[in-house]
Amino acid sequence: MADEQQQAAEGASAEEASEEASEEAAEQLKAIRVADLIVQAASGLISLGSVRLAGDQRDLAQARLAIDSLRALEPVVREQLSAELADELQRAVAGMQLAFADAMSETKEPTGPAASAPQPESGAPAASGSDD
Repeated sequence: MADEQQQAAEGASAEEASEEASEEAAEQLKAIRVADLIVQAASGLISLGSVRLAGDQRDLAQARLAIDSLRALEPVVREQLSAELADELQRAVAGMQLAFADAMSETKEPTGPAASAPQPESGAPAASGSDD
């Protein structure tokens, strides 16, 4: 009987700790700005996408997904944050697109339907070496 009471007390303590942790997490979420999360997500996508473009972690389908996601974030960053951050993001995406194209030229067979070279959005300047 004492074991049952001890288990019940331990269960109540664990439940209280879990509830406190949930309340703490909710308070932390209130302090986070969506804009900060967008910047953090973009940074993570740049890092992970770059890793997926080369070396033993190469996965061109995943790299393309990162590039496409970053391209989708660029107008939001430009509108909601700053043109400077959007320009940095655009430069990073352009570099990743060039690395993707290089990686594709090294492979003889594409790694699936998502492995075609991502193209810049219409209206966005293409990263090219031509002098106009």
